[in-house]
Amino acid sequence: MGMANLAMATGNIGRAGVGVNPLRGQNNVQGSCDMGSFPHELPGYRHVADDDVRDIYEKLWGTPILAEPGLRIPNMFDSAIDGTFRALYVQGEDIAQSDPNTQHVTRALESLELLVVQDLFINETATFAHVFLPGTSFLEKDGTFINAERRINRVRPVMKPKTGKHEWEIVCEIAQAMGYPMHYDDTSQIMDEIALTTPTFSGVSFELLDRVGSVQWPCNESAPTGTPIMHMDTFVRGKGRFMPTMYVPTKERSTRKFPLILTTGRILTQYNVGAQTRRTANVAWHPEDILEIHPHDAEVRGINDGDTVSLASRVGQTSLRAKLSDRMPVGVVYTTFHHPVTGANVVTTEHSDWATNCPEYKVTAVQVGLAPGVTHADARAEQAPVPVAGN
Repeated sequence: MGMANLAMATGNIGRAGVGVNPLRGQNNVQGSCDMGSFPHELPGYRHVADDDVRDIYEKLWGTPILAEPGLRIPNMFDSAIDGTFRALYVQGEDIAQSDPNTQHVTRALESLELLVVQDLFINETATFAHVFLPGTSFLEKDGTFINAERRINRVRPVMKPKTGKHEWEIVCEIAQAMGYPMHYDDTSQIMDEIALTTPTFSGVSFELLDRVGSVQWPCNESAPTGTPIMHMDTFVRGKGRFMPTMYVPTKERSTRKFPLILTTGRILTQYNVGAQTRRTANVAWHPEDILEIHPHDAEVRGINDGDTVSLASRVGQTSLRAKLSDRMPVGVVYTTFHHPVTGANVVTTEHSDWATNCPEYKVTAVQVGLAPGVTHADARAEQAPVPVAGN
């Protein structure tokens, strides 16, 4: 909202080369949001409390839709633990490794009466699953991806699914087994249903995408080939509306016991939780998660480069190798979360953003010390090259 305010205030909206373009973390996050993945919205960003919008889907699907929003992921975990949320279907996401406060997530997953995981590989979440279903890679998919500039791109398979079924076919068969007659002959019919029910997609079809290559929504009668630039003349609501964005400080604070601040992130050569990239030669560049620590913070703790250290917060503790680095200021340490053996999210907390419940990955009060039983000599021995015959 702050960025949108700034764009409006400076006139950087509604013309070529300007605007706000968030870089999404994965290749179809935008499309997922467009299709109603939020618990409070139906496709096209229409609130579930809107009677007219619910009526569209209730008539088409022949089943009532609750007017109350559902739960976000952190709320699901809390409700699973208290017994009011009993089943979860996880598709293409390893929440046991990627979500904060791993012990809390593990407790929630263990509390579920039914956990279904659908993915390419047996991941950390799958170890808690009652049922595991096979997923498909992008090379096997037939459909669309939508990027952050609202561009709808066709995705065409280069091979048939190795498992024999597309993921949407598996979902349809589960629905039918549960008594609901869900059926599509192919993915083009799914896109046709999207166009039928979602005004911003009313002109989209596989035929159009195959003919023109890609389009940017809104794509409808008034914009039959899409909308490259939005808000060129005016906003839908007339004048733009500035939204106050009050600063809400984190509740997480460094203390005498946990004086450092941990921030986590990703590295180019490993993708997200590494379920795919750790199975490739990319491990040559990033074989393990390491803790980057400023030389000053390392010196006062007696830590040398390469030492195995303990990383602890008020919710958990893990061990990993230290790397002295001045990329961060004094008082801040950094690590990635690509390797489950480290489990960096064991130490991240349950705090989340008040508006979206986005986890607070960037601010965790921690302490770092030389791991128990490890000396500098031990650390150097661990790093020493292993002799190879003939060398």
